[in-house]
Amino acid sequence: MSDQPRVVLLDRDGVLNRQPPHGYLTSHEQWQWLPGAREACARLTACGHRLAVVTNQSAVARGLLRIAELDLIHRRMCRELAEIGVQIWPVLYCPHHPREGCPCRKPEPGMLLEALRMLDAAPDQAVMVGDHTVDLEAANRVGCRSVHVRSGRGHDQPFPPSCMGSVADLIAAVPLLTG
Repeated sequence: MSDQPRVVLLDRDGVLNRQPPHGYLTSHEQWQWLPGAREACARLTACGHRLAVVTNQSAVARGLLRIAELDLIHRRMCRELAEIGVQIWPVLYCPHHPREGCPCRKPEPGMLLEALRMLDAAPDQAVMVGDHTVDLEAANRVGCRSVHVRSGRGHDQPFPPSCMGSVADLIAAVPLLTG
């Protein structure tokens, strides 16, 4: 594996933004950046990393969120990053319920493989940053390394061997990804 990734794949909820107490972000007005998340994205971009978002969004299948509103959430996220010179592309999501067995829903590798294809990057050129086992397991299945952040919902869990460690939040992950 290369020492430094070219691509950083980011889970969204619990990595970039606060998750609402009920568990689902259902409106762009609810969006709240986690402390240091925008700065972390700017630092990663300044080091030459390309950023992509890969996020499970079962709120769509559960009838709690319409695709049009999900698009507004992602446009807001991208606009607020663009204001500080950060581009995130692609932003991929799986709208399916966990019971549907979708091959793009993490921990399945489909969404990560699609992001790597779109970015013309090999698995050993990428690291997945996530707050839950499904994020880390998806990376492991693809052949990517991963970093766990404790700013979301998954704290005490076993990590796959490809996990580089567990840190407080995305800003604390920057040294692992750039060092």
